[in-house]
Amino acid sequence: KGAFHRHQPPLLSLAQPGAFASPCRSPMPQPTIFVAATRQHVGKTTVSLALMSGLQKRFNKVGFLKPVGQQHLPVRDESGNQLRVDKDVQVMKEYFKLDHVPYSAMSPVIIPSGYTARYIDGEVSNEAQCAAIRRAHETISSGSDVVLAEGTGHVGVGSVVEVSNARAAAMMGAEVVLVANGGIGKAFDELEMNRMMFAHEGVRVRGVVLNKVRPDKVEYVRSKMGRLLEQRWGVPLLGVYLAISPHISPHLPISRWGVPLLG
Repeated sequence: KGAFHRHQPPLLSLAQPGAFASPCRSPMPQPTIFVAATRQHVGKTTVSLALMSGLQKRFNKVGFLKPVGQQHLPVRDESGNQLRVDKDVQVMKEYFKLDHVPYSAMSPVIIPSGYTARYIDGEVSNEAQCAAIRRAHETISSGSDVVLAEGTGHVGVGSVVEVSNARAAAMMGAEVVLVANGGIGKAFDELEMNRMMFAHEGVRVRGVVLNKVRPDKVEYVRSKMGRLLEQRWGVPLLGVYLAISPHISPHLPISRWGVPLLG
């Protein structure tokens, strides 16, 4: 199993999400953490699993949703009706036994094949997408102490239909944990490009996780990237995860850095 190396972060309070003008923002939501990434397959779901594990140790009810999804599958809701949800939604709901969170609210916007063309042709409206995400977040927030949301792809995914990761996070009043592949130069360049998209929507990145770091580079990357993030962004490097593990242990001590995100 891989090892997890914790950087010492200051307390990060999500009790008062950053203010911004958006007609789609959910009113007075519960604190919401949005897990985003600089590209596909860098570990968003791994980090989300770890955060959920840590948050459930502190909070009675942790909600989850994936506001925009692409890979979807059929499930049965609480009434036995069939609907389609993002594949990561099913993993989260079933593994963590999120019985208080209805499937119908966990995957409000799905982008299947042909969806983009329908949007461009005016068959799908931005207002409808916005309303779906807002209703879903309100439903989950109302029954939870804190909400965890997971993005899809890199931060700009969804822009063609006007629901990028950055826009979705803004709609929910969320603050962001940004995940990137290990390294320093290339990693920071990608982080900065994605951070700017969030900044454009008025969303704050509150910490960074580096994944797939070579074991012999962990301390070097942790030291240099940690200092760089503090100097440039004023945010901590929340964690460094090794490249040697193909999966995550449910006992990984993510609560050490996941809980401080909520003060």
